[in-house]
Amino acid sequence: MTSHRTGRRSRRSLMLALAVSMTLCANPFTATAQEPEPTGATGPNEVTFPTRTLGLGPDIEFRGNSDIVTLTVPVPDGNTPAFLDTTAQLPTNIARGWIDVTSDGRLLTRVELPAGGDIVPLSIPLAGAKVENDAAVISLGLSLSAVDNICPQDWTLGSVRLRDGVVRYAGTPTLPSVVADFLPPVLERLELYLTEGPTDAESTVALDLAADVTARYSGRQVPVDVRELPPNGIPPAADSPFVRQIVVREGEDTGVELGAVPDGPPALYVRGDAETLLDQGHLVNSILSGLAVGSDVAVGAFDVAPVLAPDSTTLYDLRVSDLETSGLGIADVHLFLDQAEFGRPVRDVAIDLKGSYTPLPAAQGGLITVSAGDVQLDAWAADASGVIDRVVTVPNSSLGRLTDITVALRTTGSQQQCGLQQPVTLSIDGNSRVSSTVADPPVPVGFPSLPQTLMPQLNVATAGRTLVDVGRAVELVAGLQSLTTRPLDPTWVSIDDALTSSAPALVVAANGVLPERLQSELPLVRTEDRRFEVRNADGESTSLTFGTEVDFASLQVVRDDGRTVLVATSTDVPEELDRTIDWLSAEPGRWFELDGSVLFTAPDRDPIALVDPQTQDRDVDAASSGTNSTVTAVVVAGVALLVVGAAGAAVWAITRRRRPQSR
Repeated sequence: MTSHRTGRRSRRSLMLALAVSMTLCANPFTATAQEPEPTGATGPNEVTFPTRTLGLGPDIEFRGNSDIVTLTVPVPDGNTPAFLDTTAQLPTNIARGWIDVTSDGRLLTRVELPAGGDIVPLSIPLAGAKVENDAAVISLGLSLSAVDNICPQDWTLGSVRLRDGVVRYAGTPTLPSVVADFLPPVLERLELYLTEGPTDAESTVALDLAADVTARYSGRQVPVDVRELPPNGIPPAADSPFVRQIVVREGEDTGVELGAVPDGPPALYVRGDAETLLDQGHLVNSILSGLAVGSDVAVGAFDVAPVLAPDSTTLYDLRVSDLETSGLGIADVHLFLDQAEFGRPVRDVAIDLKGSYTPLPAAQGGLITVSAGDVQLDAWAADASGVIDRVVTVPNSSLGRLTDITVALRTTGSQQQCGLQQPVTLSIDGNSRVSSTVADPPVPVGFPSLPQTLMPQLNVATAGRTLVDVGRAVELVAGLQSLTTRPLDPTWVSIDDALTSSAPALVVAANGVLPERLQSELPLVRTEDRRFEVRNADGESTSLTFGTEVDFASLQVVRDDGRTVLVATSTDVPEELDRTIDWLSAEPGRWFELDGSVLFTAPDRDPIALVDPQTQDRDVDAASSGTNSTVTAVVVAGVALLVVGAAGAAVWAITRRRRPQSR
């Protein structure tokens, strides 16, 4: 029985983007040591990508002695699946084991696993997988036999784990020749080229492209760079066939055109006047893009209406996957409810849970439980009907940005020899409806309230109007968008407009110059060169005074008149803000892991979120009243530790600067 497991293990394990060779034969099992492969093209007929980069995360996990993980695999034009190179972590009590690799109902190969258990390198052949609509569906079926045919308990929740996978692609990627094919199934980086003094229209299109393209590649944090367009109007050659370059220019010409770049993939030129430029940018990732089967096309005016969040939706609409599972003695389905997929901060969540399970024989009993994290919400005896039809309410105190609702079936009673006992199956209907109301203030508060509190429309403003400022805003929007498949709708405005509007906002002030109204709302400010002031939502404050001047950069989440504002600022040390943004972009998952309301960066120190640990246990009433004096104390302590910490603390090395550059 097939069990889709990658999303259940991790929110970010949504799909494995693989691309490799159909020309290679399906080789038998090999167990040779593998060195970590670089990302991107490594030769004329081979390309590699780590599975973490491709959205799977570092691990593929199996459960029990028999399990199937099904992977949806994007395949770039010109490439075909060949090998998944990985390290297998095996249980110690295996008598025999193997992995069957299938596609479209055909067995591609069988990979034998060594007996006895170990940590071994594997190279799993994928050649011959059926590629359709730029994707291949590949299933990895695990079978294990235990020593003496026992049923090890530690196999129930996890048996074999494939770690640190690297996908090898064979073939040469085909470069796009029409606008419809510009964005490949696997994107390594997006480069946006603007002039040194971008206009409002150019800046808005850059923000919009960053959000649209990032949303397209959900589950993967695609780097988005803003760079200065060279005087000749042609970007330099990209360093990989999986990099895409878009030139945004406001002017009299209107349209979208593929243009040749010497020694590199073609760039996409988006042109138009102040009224038409945004429409041309929308074409790149709109439903109309598939019709753009020429190298030069212009689109007429069309509105992209913001997607309003409904009060009732379905699990399918919330992108909840892996709705069926099987196991021996236990089967559990994890429904990850992501507030970003609701499109708004929510509370009062109720699930009209519908599904089915394997009816149990008379010799066995069973219990069905529904839990939110460690909190049990409901439980009832499994009966002979095999039907689930239950309304479950989720307490507001259990809601997070991502809430793990676990539906589990556990059996008791008769047991049989390992391999003879019939597994039980639990299935939840994806059409089960989920109702909610909007949470104001959000639950939880701070960074976990992003990006859902920035929907459906987001105003973006910077203190200066330079290419560097636009680049900072674009990277922040791309990072926020990486948290959800629901597209953000960013619009470039002035800071005054951002503050007077009722819409949520992102404000970037690298030089620290902010309007007094916004400055007074920040949880952490430097009021004098040596004095920090820390405020809570009740207006209470305390201060911290140092013996010497201390600079810092920060990202801070504030609530202003019922809307959320994300402020990126510094004490006139823009390089520290740049370092903070680069740090967030350097590793997938850092945006998602942020907690608290302040991300603080002192010179030569790692960025750190300042969090009150008690907020994890507060109920919704405490959250609605804002943070208390404990938060103030924790933030003060955190700031003090950061700026006067012990000598020799680790300094984060900036491995990649991604500010706009002249070429």
